[in-house]
Amino acid sequence: MFQGLVTGVVAAAVAAVAAEEEVTELRMRVGRPLVVLTAGERRAAKLPSGAPFVVRRDDIERVLAVASDFSLYAVNDQLVKGYMAKSGIRIGVAGEGVVEGGHVLTMKHIAFLTVRIPHEVKEVPREVSYAVFGGGVGNTFVISPPYGGKTTLLRELARLSSRERNTLIIDERFELAAAERGVPSLDVGDCDVVSGVDKLTAYANTIRAMSPEVIVTDEIFGAEEAKAVADIARSGVKVFASIHGESAEAVFRASAFAPLAAVAETCVVLTPRPRAGTPKEVLTAGELKERLS
Repeated sequence: MFQGLVTGVVAAAVAAVAAEEEVTELRMRVGRPLVVLTAGERRAAKLPSGAPFVVRRDDIERVLAVASDFSLYAVNDQLVKGYMAKSGIRIGVAGEGVVEGGHVLTMKHIAFLTVRIPHEVKEVPREVSYAVFGGGVGNTFVISPPYGGKTTLLRELARLSSRERNTLIIDERFELAAAERGVPSLDVGDCDVVSGVDKLTAYANTIRAMSPEVIVTDEIFGAEEAKAVADIARSGVKVFASIHGESAEAVFRASAFAPLAAVAETCVVLTPRPRAGTPKEVLTAGELKERLS
């Protein structure tokens, strides 16, 4: 189950409350019930007796071992950023950090895992597809709160874009293309992919080296990344990117993201209700400008 990360009693406890293809996330906390998330529900994994399955430290350690190919040292550069990646599955980690000189050297006593299982959706709502591609591709920002389906939509937009344009995915946390040894494990069409590199470095290197017409990047975080994306858009390269937020107004009125409002040509706001990926609204540049005025 899930690339061998979950087996035995743990797999049976998950299967007791959800089919494998329905599961979007597992939340594992030592000494607490294992929580299983699907697109619309949150459930506690169950033992055959019907009692909740309580996570043991051994369960955490087994997931870490399998995810790292039994060498946590080999993935330490990911651990210090708070995650690991395995065959398309991203695992958020939390525990005790080892810090020196203000820098995290490694993580120890890891007792909390968030195992996110990607799902491919080979369709884009008609209103979204028309807004992004109908009049020639435009800079597109996908906004939603957690579990809204941002990554799934971006992945499909990247795949569709790559049919006609040189499209590059910058996949800092291995979520969009989920590359394994450099090769995407999810269908991203004919996109080029850079994985595991911070966005600012990847922007500078790949625009010169790969000559993309469209760059697709995972979540923009903070003013520095927002400014870099705005600069790229002004250079003529189109950008698809995601941002955490409840609404376009809440995002673009924040000082950190204000530069993006000036280059946005399409804004897609998603909601996790009734299911992840549900469009709440699709705004053109003119509509967004009116909202923000």
